[in-house]
Amino acid sequence: MLKQDAIRQKIVIALGVLTTTILLIGVACLFIFKMDFVGNEYAETKDFSEGWSYDDGEACDLLELDFDKSGIIERDAIAGEIGGNSLCFETTNLVFYVYMDDELIYDFHPELGGLYGDYYGEYIHTVKLPSFNGVRRLRIEFTALNTEGRWTQFRYMEVGDSWSYVKNVVITYAPRFAICFLIFMFGVVLVVFGITFGRTNIGAIETVSLGVLAMVLSVWTNGGTKIFMLLTGNSAAVRAVEHFTLVLLPMPALSFTAYLTRSFKNVFIWTSAALTCINLAMNVIMVSTGMTDYHNILIYTHINILIGFIIIIYLIISSIKRKVYNSSGVLTMLTAFIVLMISGLLDFANYYMTKSLDTARFTRIGLFIFVAILGFHEVRESIHISAKSLDADEKNRLAHLDGLTGLYNRLAFSEREVVIAKKKNGMCVFIEFDVNNLKKVNDNYGHTEGDKHIIGAANAITQSFGQYGDIYRVGGDEFIGIIEGFEAEAMASAASEELIRKYTAYNEKNNPPVKLEIAYGYAVYDYDKGDPEQAERIADDRMYECKRILKQNAAR
Repeated sequence: MLKQDAIRQKIVIALGVLTTTILLIGVACLFIFKMDFVGNEYAETKDFSEGWSYDDGEACDLLELDFDKSGIIERDAIAGEIGGNSLCFETTNLVFYVYMDDELIYDFHPELGGLYGDYYGEYIHTVKLPSFNGVRRLRIEFTALNTEGRWTQFRYMEVGDSWSYVKNVVITYAPRFAICFLIFMFGVVLVVFGITFGRTNIGAIETVSLGVLAMVLSVWTNGGTKIFMLLTGNSAAVRAVEHFTLVLLPMPALSFTAYLTRSFKNVFIWTSAALTCINLAMNVIMVSTGMTDYHNILIYTHINILIGFIIIIYLIISSIKRKVYNSSGVLTMLTAFIVLMISGLLDFANYYMTKSLDTARFTRIGLFIFVAILGFHEVRESIHISAKSLDADEKNRLAHLDGLTGLYNRLAFSEREVVIAKKKNGMCVFIEFDVNNLKKVNDNYGHTEGDKHIIGAANAITQSFGQYGDIYRVGGDEFIGIIEGFEAEAMASAASEELIRKYTAYNEKNNPPVKLEIAYGYAVYDYDKGDPEQAERIADDRMYECKRILKQNAAR
């Protein structure tokens, strides 16, 4: 059972990584592929949306085109009004020709099809008007790709400098674009962090799902900013990427819900994931083969998202009954997620009940609140985890240190010994040390003097051998040193002579009641021969031989 759970969790992470990859590829394609069309992309602003009429003379409202009439609108252009400037405007799903009298000055016919679908969405045009005198007739002959009013329009028509027009568009939508971009990058960071540093599959699911969800929603809500279109010059691709992010939306939302509610085994989660995959495949096949456009099958994506919402609400209610939540952090994430869901439902209602072109207005606000709450939560958790980590590191450090001398202790040596035993190439030297006459010092002068004796010995050993390797206090008067490398034996020999000078200098300076003497012995250990304990025994035997010699010399 545990193995099956682990497999499910890995599948969820894999789906999150796959969704991230698709998103990044899609966004990259926006900047790689340009939309080809006949005409000028941009030519070199006073309002110019009034005064238009159909070719039969009836007044025309550019926002409410009558498709039962001819696809021609026209108006007079006065030389002083036009003055050689540009006619600047936006269109939605219209292809057209612009004439000055009978002279064609601009035409726009995007090459669609494939994954672009049948429509190009919204596009910004700047048409350079020729200089002239008097009055000329400006005529636009158009064909609607979609006859639904809000999806087929001329908008924001002005005459003036094209750069000023585009600059005003950028200034208008820059705040929204900046928010979407920052949220997208926030999502990328979360995904990378989750994959790289997730200590468990569960922890990775939380971070990866949050990151993917932020990226998906940031790309989708960016649709109303128009800046993506200006940057890429390909509104059809922008439209396709936005649609696919909407199709993929249930995947990260459900995986995050599965994490929150601990419902990875719930059949509804996997059913909704399967429906999302089927919907994605249906969109790709039907649009790429020319059977229909995304817009015509959008209802199925909305139904799938609504099913996902219902499943999410059910799982949240069920988990509350099961009392899954036991921390303020989970409740904080749940609150942020619910805010995001409510904003999404409001946009659903807005799409079907109003004529607004900004179909992500509420989700953009909800997403900002969502990221702000999660950002606050993550900062708070990071501070808490850092404090715990520092505390754990300090406890771990203290557990490996000798309280009297500050050297590494027996636990640290045992762990180092295990590491060395696993090595296959190289060599090291083990040095065994023993402080002579420590019992005599303790018995005759007390343990305080004995501690001074030990500290003096530790300092002498560290000052001589410590520059080459690590020193461990493994008992009351016992120390072990380890020097690694092919020059280790030569280093140990040099350090041995230095050790004698150091404890001799200690005796001369401090005049202890019992002279400090340190016996030592070392042995070489080749990593691919024998075992560390064998080398340690040899070093120990040599140390005792040194101790015997020191005692004989002292007795003379």
